[in-house]
Amino acid sequence: MSILDTFAAKGTTSQANFVGAAEQAFWVRARRNRLLADWACDLTDENNQAYLRLLLDADFAKVETRAEEGFLMLKIRNDLMGFGIFLSPDELKDVYRRFERQALLEHQS
Repeated sequence: MSILDTFAAKGTTSQANFVGAAEQAFWVRARRNRLLADWACDLTDENNQAYLRLLLDADFAKVETRAEEGFLMLKIRNDLMGFGIFLSPDELKDVYRRFERQALLEHQS
């Protein structure tokens, strides 16, 4: 095996690892958002499918940074306030993290 073959194999492996990590991150975010939508709909009279479509929308499913995460949590918090449900940012963050851990565990199993 030549050195070029070794570099090509390493590059292919790196690409596969990158794609796998990106797919896992997307799956976990989408599952977390689904759990958040189900939870929010259980607290309100909101149509589950419509709210789920909103949270799985491309903008929300791509939430990767802390700033974008804050936007998602603000959206959910404001929606809940519209139904008279008032949660502190810390309470909502706890729910968010719990569902994120659950989604990650589901994906790993």
